[in-house]
Amino acid sequence: MDKKTQVKFLSKEKKDGYYILSISVSMNDKRKKYKIYAFDNDILYEIKKLSDENLTKFAIIQMKKWLKDSNNNLPKDRYRILINYGVVTTNNIQSFLTIQKENSDLVRTNITISAPLFEWAKAKAKKESTSLSDLVSRGLITLKDSEKEIDAWIKEQGSYVRKKLAGYGSFEVFHYMPNNYKDYKTETLKDALKNAELDRTGWPIGAYLSRENLKPRPQSDGGIKAEYTGSFFLRFDYWYAKTKGEFYFSRNLDSDSKESKVKPNSLLYFDTLVWRVAEAIEHCISYYRSLNVNEQEQIKIKLTLYGLRNRVLSAWNPSRASTLFKYVCDTEKSSWETEISLENLIKTLDEVIYDAVKKLVLMFDFFVPSEEVITDILNREYRKSRT
Repeated sequence: MDKKTQVKFLSKEKKDGYYILSISVSMNDKRKKYKIYAFDNDILYEIKKLSDENLTKFAIIQMKKWLKDSNNNLPKDRYRILINYGVVTTNNIQSFLTIQKENSDLVRTNITISAPLFEWAKAKAKKESTSLSDLVSRGLITLKDSEKEIDAWIKEQGSYVRKKLAGYGSFEVFHYMPNNYKDYKTETLKDALKNAELDRTGWPIGAYLSRENLKPRPQSDGGIKAEYTGSFFLRFDYWYAKTKGEFYFSRNLDSDSKESKVKPNSLLYFDTLVWRVAEAIEHCISYYRSLNVNEQEQIKIKLTLYGLRNRVLSAWNPSRASTLFKYVCDTEKSSWETEISLENLIKTLDEVIYDAVKKLVLMFDFFVPSEEVITDILNREYRKSRT
């Protein structure tokens, strides 16, 4: 650890068959608290004797390993579980596992897996021709895609879209449930996608068409994908829904559309960006509601603009455009992301929209729109544009 890092053992709590070890980590000017859930067998494998001194050393060593696994950065998750010599990290300990005294199918580990994870684990074990216990012994983290795998999939989709757009700018949306283990059937996804479609600003995000040559297609991984080109407005519109609730969407920027009267790659329309951000987040809410997702479920959302370099900030509405021509972008892309419960996303929708827009346009010479302007665009234009 080359950064100024201090690991401090705080306390231990003995439970039936395991310990909860609390540790604080200070790195540069930041400090966070973490908890390690360590089963007796996993502790004894490392330190041989359960003394206070040994437990303190064990906790500090495990925290340093966790930091190393996080590329010497403060881990994003707050909890780490050591079980059957495997490792699991999570930010939601209650939904991930509960400790039980009673016997179960996993008696050797004294845990009960939450229902969605259990069903997925059974299916994975069957697919791999192995046992559920074998999966647990390898660490439950193997049961779901890592962030690196998810990032790789997003990059794959983005590369495909940008190749199709051949140099035009794009607006990219991705959201998923980081703590979800449930697989949705293709038919369930299909129904949810249809129900999630919003009637807001003409061509909707996640449009689900029925014409044979345009309708979305099932994929070999159980997901659904759609690709649209050649309309008076669109250069390219693409979305892909996967079986665990992941949703990717990308489309050309409004200022680069075929109906735009300005030179492609020259402007970014600020007001229509507000529309797109609002619609993307509202579609996200609508989609997960259509999948009957619990409102306590955490949602990760990422929005990215590509092809921004040398664009000037403008607006589709001429009265707004006249005040924006001094802002130029010197970077190729701009991103915003958040992790929030579905419930809080619904409750704080306008605040989230403002935060996203503010971050996305900051690359235009540090331009910061007022919250009143964003609210005005939302209420007087976007929300009255429903057809």
